[in-house]
Amino acid sequence: MAELAGLLCASFGLLFGLLLVVAARRRRRERDRRRRWAESNGWALTEQPDVDWGRHLPGGNKRGIEYAFSAVRRGRRVWVAQYSVTDPGDGTTPQTHHHIVVVATLDRPLPATEVAPRGRVSRMLGRGEGATGVPGFDRQFRIRTDEPAALGHLIGPALIDAQLGHRVPPAWSVHGTTLLHHRPGRLELDQVPRWADGLVLLAALIDHRAG
Repeated sequence: MAELAGLLCASFGLLFGLLLVVAARRRRRERDRRRRWAESNGWALTEQPDVDWGRHLPGGNKRGIEYAFSAVRRGRRVWVAQYSVTDPGDGTTPQTHHHIVVVATLDRPLPATEVAPRGRVSRMLGRGEGATGVPGFDRQFRIRTDEPAALGHLIGPALIDAQLGHRVPPAWSVHGTTLLHHRPGRLELDQVPRWADGLVLLAALIDHRAG
């Protein structure tokens, strides 16, 4: 019986070791695929970049940025990254959540501000905190800001039109000179330029209004 138990333990150990090897090879292939894409498309790739974006993201995982692509688009530096955070779930099965993250740098620091689509009930209530006075915008989006009096210097007619026309990300936040957008999901390489260009347009509209 003891010999059988030992054989089973050895078998499980061998299987576990093989799974680790397979997982490591898969991660290496994915890194190589990202590197080749970046080199072919004019982007720089950084694995596990030393950035503080995680504190503004769901779960607050400061080391959650797995990798980031960066490039200059329309004269502005922009990053498109993959973020992950693991929560305990029901206490027995941890759950890992993935988010696409897009970051651009603004020309000057601005008050902390967050724009996000309203839920159904909130849309029915209409105007709320940080309302712009544009009914169509205020019904669809909620704004939170540290300085409501400065809101007019941040969000103008051109930005409102772009937001309502789905030309910029629906949810975004400003933290000093950092403009950030995130959404749940895995980053697909062919979508990197699209994510970047939407935030670059948004950054240009914000800088133009704040300038």
